[in-house]
Amino acid sequence: MKSIKLNIPQRNNNPAITITPSLEQIKAVLRELPLANPEKCCVQILQELFRLNRAPFAVKARIDIMALLLPSIDDMINSVRNGYINDSLPLSNRRQQSAQLINRLLTEMSYGYKTIVHELLEEEDSANTATRAHLPQAIYYAMGFLARLLVDAYALYIPEPPQIWLELNQLYLYAEKNQLHDIELSPINPIHEPKPATIINSYRRIVLLAIANPYHLMLGETVKMYKSLIDWAPQCRILNLSNNRLPEGKLFVDLTMDAPPLYAPKTSSKLRPIEGRQIEIKELLTLVSQETRRLTLAKQRDSLSHNLAKRMERDMYFRWAEAWGVRRERLSNRKPVELPARMICGLTATHHFVSGEKVFRPEEDELQIRGRNAHAGGSTLTLLEEEQTPWAFEDPQKHVLTSLHQPRKSQFNAQQGAHERNLWIKVYANSTQAIDEFITNEATLFEFHGCDIVNSNQGGFGIICPRSSQLPARVGDLLSARTEGNSAWAIGRVQWMKINGDKNVSQGIKLIAEDARVIAVKAVQGVGCGGEYYRSLLIPDLDPKEHPTTMITPAAVYDIGSILKVVLEDEILHARLLRQLTATSSFSHYQFELVAQPVTEKTLTSDQEDKLTSRLFR
Repeated sequence: MKSIKLNIPQRNNNPAITITPSLEQIKAVLRELPLANPEKCCVQILQELFRLNRAPFAVKARIDIMALLLPSIDDMINSVRNGYINDSLPLSNRRQQSAQLINRLLTEMSYGYKTIVHELLEEEDSANTATRAHLPQAIYYAMGFLARLLVDAYALYIPEPPQIWLELNQLYLYAEKNQLHDIELSPINPIHEPKPATIINSYRRIVLLAIANPYHLMLGETVKMYKSLIDWAPQCRILNLSNNRLPEGKLFVDLTMDAPPLYAPKTSSKLRPIEGRQIEIKELLTLVSQETRRLTLAKQRDSLSHNLAKRMERDMYFRWAEAWGVRRERLSNRKPVELPARMICGLTATHHFVSGEKVFRPEEDELQIRGRNAHAGGSTLTLLEEEQTPWAFEDPQKHVLTSLHQPRKSQFNAQQGAHERNLWIKVYANSTQAIDEFITNEATLFEFHGCDIVNSNQGGFGIICPRSSQLPARVGDLLSARTEGNSAWAIGRVQWMKINGDKNVSQGIKLIAEDARVIAVKAVQGVGCGGEYYRSLLIPDLDPKEHPTTMITPAAVYDIGSILKVVLEDEILHARLLRQLTATSSFSHYQFELVAQPVTEKTLTSDQEDKLTSRLFR
């Protein structure tokens, strides 16, 4: 393999562009950078790189200049990038400008090292072995910056840069063919790269991220996964295909194509890749299973310390294992449709509209149900905890007019930062109390968004929403849709999304149920015990005493084995959570069984509850 097709700027011999840079000039530029303003530093370095990448000069000088720029650029890129990479989407105009700046800087850095690779390959027949010794290092750096471009695209749900996989595949193929792929090299930043720093480990890492369907990952998980792959990537194996035949259901990549690895379909016997490689991830799946098991065992040892953050981390590993698993072929083809629809995002809004926009007052509902049962000659056992029923010896009407209109409020750590408060809202804003604590205008949670359903199949549907609609749904969020003429809200989960520039956002919605019934739930035993009532759903809308049904609750508030008090319109049931069907950062989906009311409902004192709540967000 004598050459690699690389996208690099044309070097211009025009005297107005031609420069003869020196290390002293570059050092002077670096000394004058306004280090207190990383974004301004990036702008100034970008201007220098743009000129350097388009000017013809000796490859040795280019190698030295890039080596001088590399450490400073890496720090500045990371500083600016941290401001937007996990921010809410779509990005604000200010954040969008920062993302575009870093995209251009990463692109120019990749140009710089791809130009070095190109020039060194042009000198392949020369006797300058000292210069050619820089080739594997230049390939490693070029692949590193190309990979960062991909990570940002996946994290921001924007399309992959064109031809980027062709370049990554060709660079790796050249290194493999010439036995350069497993040479230990100097990393860009040793903290953020696999050990040892080799071309094959760099390639394994970005390949594993791509295999996980990154557009299906939830907000922030792409970056978390890429970080975890620092340690996990070396466990991936890249094998030559015997006779270039694809094994059905196995991961493979053709290193001559502009495409990431894929699972070989059932028709794989007809495919003959030119440079096919099989990707073996069995050991990686073992590592993910070990992490999941570690967190599960921690729960069994000490359920109190197995807090929300730990449960969400465990659920994330479950999702990753599923993402890396063999994906079934679609059972039915997508059919194009054109249906305007109303969309609502989140468990709170879904509960609000499915209930007919009723006020959420589960304590009052429980009191009324208890009163009806007492008048009907039912049991005199109270369903509410004694310390929470000071009205038991008072006039019931007085209670309805006072206590229930100002119910117990959640207690929070006064030192919580904005990020932690936002996390609380996202996960727990399913009770009136939590919403009132942080949101002054409740109406912002309860609004429709106009989108178009553009295709559908047995598993769900695809939608396109104009950016102007401001639909806040993200991957993993609960999303409900209703078309004109339908009275029921279809309940789904955002499976994937792509942001198409400033025009619109495409999303795939996995259908969970065609309708739902609103409920309020509160844990009386197990994880979550001592908390408030939270908005939840029974799906589909069936009587749980007569038909199997499932339950959607706020994310990670409860866990397998928790016993919940379930308040319906006219009765109160108790349910034990049996199996977790889905877990996202937005909601949890469980199978459950109905059980008798526990003889003693285990609760926490106010002090214990405050202590537990504060621990969840440290």
